[in-house]
Amino acid sequence: MRTLAAALAALVFAAAAAAGGPEPEAAGRKKIGLALSGGSALGLAHIGVIQWLEQHRVPVDFIAGTSMGALVGGLYGTGRDGGQIEQFVRELDWTAAFAPSVEFRHLAFRRKEDRREFPSTIEFGIRKGLKLPPGVTPGHGAGLAIGRFAAAYDVVESFDRLPTPFRCVATDLKRGREVVFSKGPLKLALRASMSLPALFAPVQYDDMLLVDGGLLNNLPVDVVKSMGADVVIAVALDKPFDAGQFTSLLGVAGRSISVMVAANERRSMGLADLVLMPDLNGLESNDYLKAEEFIRRGRDAAARKAMWLEQLSVSEDEYERYLAGRRSRLQPETVKPQVIVVEGGLAEKRRRALVEALAADPNRPIDRGRLETELNKIAGMGRYDAVSYSFLRRPGVEGILIRPHPKPHGPPFLNMAFLLDASRQEGFRFGIGGRLTLLDFGGPASEWRTDLSIGQINRASSEYYYRIAGGKWFLAPRAFYHEDSRPLYRGTDQIGDFISKLGGATLDAGYAFGRFQEIRAGMTTGRTRIGITKGPELFEPLSGRFADVHLRWTYEGQDSALVPRRGIRSTLFASWLLDHPGVGARPPLGEASFSYARPFNRRWSLLADTAAGFTDWQEALNARFAVGGVGRLDALGRGREVGNRYYYGGARLLRSLTNESLGLFGRFYLFAAAESGTAWRSGSNPLPRYSGSLGLMGETAFGVVYFGGGVGDRGDRRMFFRLGRVF
Repeated sequence: MRTLAAALAALVFAAAAAAGGPEPEAAGRKKIGLALSGGSALGLAHIGVIQWLEQHRVPVDFIAGTSMGALVGGLYGTGRDGGQIEQFVRELDWTAAFAPSVEFRHLAFRRKEDRREFPSTIEFGIRKGLKLPPGVTPGHGAGLAIGRFAAAYDVVESFDRLPTPFRCVATDLKRGREVVFSKGPLKLALRASMSLPALFAPVQYDDMLLVDGGLLNNLPVDVVKSMGADVVIAVALDKPFDAGQFTSLLGVAGRSISVMVAANERRSMGLADLVLMPDLNGLESNDYLKAEEFIRRGRDAAARKAMWLEQLSVSEDEYERYLAGRRSRLQPETVKPQVIVVEGGLAEKRRRALVEALAADPNRPIDRGRLETELNKIAGMGRYDAVSYSFLRRPGVEGILIRPHPKPHGPPFLNMAFLLDASRQEGFRFGIGGRLTLLDFGGPASEWRTDLSIGQINRASSEYYYRIAGGKWFLAPRAFYHEDSRPLYRGTDQIGDFISKLGGATLDAGYAFGRFQEIRAGMTTGRTRIGITKGPELFEPLSGRFADVHLRWTYEGQDSALVPRRGIRSTLFASWLLDHPGVGARPPLGEASFSYARPFNRRWSLLADTAAGFTDWQEALNARFAVGGVGRLDALGRGREVGNRYYYGGARLLRSLTNESLGLFGRFYLFAAAESGTAWRSGSNPLPRYSGSLGLMGETAFGVVYFGGGVGDRGDRRMFFRLGRVF
């Protein structure tokens, strides 16, 4: 009879669930709600609490959260159990989720050039004045991560129809009020609740500007009560502050926010029936890779309150009915791409390419990996800071809605670069520059790019890059002025400065293969002046007209412009001199470079570079190539070895200094380098030079950091520091 009664109850329960209402409760059982607080990585402890409740058959009828509590609550609300939630956070690439832009490998080819030549992540927009982005990260990576579990529920009428009724909390900056999401796009609600001010760009929705709900209600106990819960279990996240954090700007700012959030959290704790507080000593709010430890401490916190929690436990049969109710409201995890709807002003060719890539077979479920790759490509074009998607389900048809989000601060965009370079031999050198880019100027995928830099390198150039009919072929006329100097050596002594000035125009034509490679050919003409600015007059300055034809191919397949850990980069360049002061013949010039990076494990990786070049330019111009300096034989002075032929090879073994915390403001490595190379005049005997160096290498918001010391084969010793441009 018990089995029959259970079966009848299950049938009634399933019918009610299919109708969209909440499942019927067993007679006398109190409805239980779970309120989860925000706290960045500390919120991973919520998973352990959920796992303990599941293991002890404590049903959760309602769940609400703020910030990280909203993410964990959303995962549970959409039908994941504690084990599946743990698997999700373990597999999630947290660095990509919090990255200030789409990963380097997904950038369009010209955006990769921007990142390499102007490596600062600070991008200004020039739209009605000079503006910064509204946050360090636009949230594109976080949006994709949320979409992996929430996209299927973006079209539900109410969050009460989720497998477990759910709410999340955000803050409207315009009106200074709390916003509780009970319906609407689930992905957007979760993204808004997690938008920590200044770190994440705010979310715009229904005339609201939404940021992290922790500003006003970090522990939404009142929200859970309003959903109908009879008993509210609150999980609060707090840890004793470290007095040492008051010695840094970021530490003071972080503690200030914590104090503000704790004030509203304490009020909420007083409303809860039971409060769980995991012991979080020794853990930090950016320790996302320590999920296992957070989860263990969450389970321990629940176990300490077992006497009270076990009173809420139900029988196995009743808990199975509860689980069956959750399963009955699960939505399919994917859709068939029978319809692709793209909002916004995406170029028609790019729109067609997107549809063709996603809907090659409209009768097969969408490939999530392919979908995210295509959205990353759109975000990597430079115009959009994020691209989101939702699943569409209409009678008789399924599909995907894609929403590219244009950057609010531009275009045009201004990318900045700084260069600090110092060594004992050459002293301190400084440079600053910028690149102004106008996108879609004169046609789809066409752009106008203007560079200006002063200091160590003085340069001005302006290139119009025209994609013919918006396709792969392009024309690129450019006007430029370039002035550079390098030390002139006699033996080990610096005796002067060699300076070159070049001004003229180039017309290139080429083919853009995609994100990874480009080939171009063209002609350059103008005037040049080469001479010695101080020291003995080794030869009279040369000046006059120059002209050449040239060919360049570039493959950019690494995962970073600064310190790559994976992939290859290669360039080939050839030119034929038509005219140049001091050169009677028309010799060719060839140069090639190759860079290879591979990781051995999370800590260790290898970065190897090689390059070589040759020309038969005459005696007066035998300094066409130079070897020596940072990244080109560290122990030697800059441009120490010169000639019309050269080769270089170097390998750097990198050991990551980043611990299991998320490196939001930089990633650093200890390095050990071994290098060999030289430059020489044609007809002379090349004697290789060797260099070994140790130091610190890293990526920051201002570019590469390269600091250390090197020892050469002939007694050369050199300390060096560089911040900004890559080698």
